[in-house]
Amino acid sequence: MIFNVSDFGAIPDGKTLSTKAIQDAINFTISKKGTLVFPKGTYYSGALTLGPNITIVLEEGCVLMASSNLEDYKHNEFILAPYADNLTIKGKGTINGNGRSFFDDKWQFTERPQPWIDIKDAKNVRIEDITLINSPSHTLNLSYCNGVKVKGLTIKNHPQSPNTDGIDIRNSSNVRISDCDIRTGDDAICVKNDRKPEKWINSKGEARSKITENIHVSKCYIESDDSALKLGTGSGYLTRNISFDHIQIKKTRYAIALFMMDGGRYEEITFSNINATTGSRHKQEYPIFIDVHTRTENGNVGDISKIYFRDSEFNTSGITYISGHPLQGIDSISFKNVSFNYKQRLDNSDWVKPKGNKTIQRWETAGDYVQTKADMLIAHADAVTFENVVLKQDSMVKSNFELIKAKVDTTQIKIENTKQKAFN
Repeated sequence: MIFNVSDFGAIPDGKTLSTKAIQDAINFTISKKGTLVFPKGTYYSGALTLGPNITIVLEEGCVLMASSNLEDYKHNEFILAPYADNLTIKGKGTINGNGRSFFDDKWQFTERPQPWIDIKDAKNVRIEDITLINSPSHTLNLSYCNGVKVKGLTIKNHPQSPNTDGIDIRNSSNVRISDCDIRTGDDAICVKNDRKPEKWINSKGEARSKITENIHVSKCYIESDDSALKLGTGSGYLTRNISFDHIQIKKTRYAIALFMMDGGRYEEITFSNINATTGSRHKQEYPIFIDVHTRTENGNVGDISKIYFRDSEFNTSGITYISGHPLQGIDSISFKNVSFNYKQRLDNSDWVKPKGNKTIQRWETAGDYVQTKADMLIAHADAVTFENVVLKQDSMVKSNFELIKAKVDTTQIKIENTKQKAFN
């Protein structure tokens, strides 16, 4: 059954608050397991709650505009969808978070809706073709979900807007993301898990697993003011079988970042056909950043293993940084058919190792090698292998490779300097 939101009293003039009318329409459509259509026009609304067995269609020319007044929010999120099995949101329309109204001229905020769109404890979710813009916080959050398809999604947030992650995937499984255009002021696609007991009970009395697995991202364009593709920092348990394929990345601080902070494990993570160019307003940049740290000084040390890079190209002025922890090395890192094109190297003499979260402190017990004068640094690592890997330097600065307490087969790394005939 198909219903029209205007029939419930929603007014598409962009200024009349239509929260109650829209929520009434949503509730009625859920009861009928039907489809709710938003025709062309701008619908101004406070916080909304979605449920199971509903399809939301935002037609072309439709804008669902979030209120700029926090008094219009009965919960922290603009759109909250708990236990929303069989939820579909699709169409050529736009959801506008009105995010600029929550920041001052220096992009500082006091209060804001956070996160913005939150889908949790849901199965069989579909999000297709819609546009999400101007988010005030983390844009699309998928928590404890199983079976999610995101296709053709566009996310555009101002590059200076803080914490406006694109898609955060937390403690979820069987997620497919494809054909998306994501441009954010923070991490673009972030895979993580919470730091709670290994199994815990939700409000329905159901046990929820901590494992994050079977996440596959393909054919996306990404710009990020922080990490384009990120694992962590939330990393208390197992994250496995994650793949990123055919991804184009530009204007980013980290093209790929794996932050292990909470004593968990990353394994079977594959990056293939990645074409990335770093470069942002930040003074540090990394085509690849992999690090094991601890959230607390004596916290459990996590593990990273079986990470694969295939058929990819990275363009950067920064450092490829791969480091385990002095107490727990990383192993089985593989590069095949990968090239690193290093432009004029940035001055890293005063760099301090990033930790992926401003609240995490630097511990003397953990390694910090980002000031090393190298294009590629590998530390506290075992079984790192290369096959047909090229390091190119297009300036007069010589390319170099640095190992610190690492067992690495470097025989198939070719180092080139395009302005010098030989590397000394």
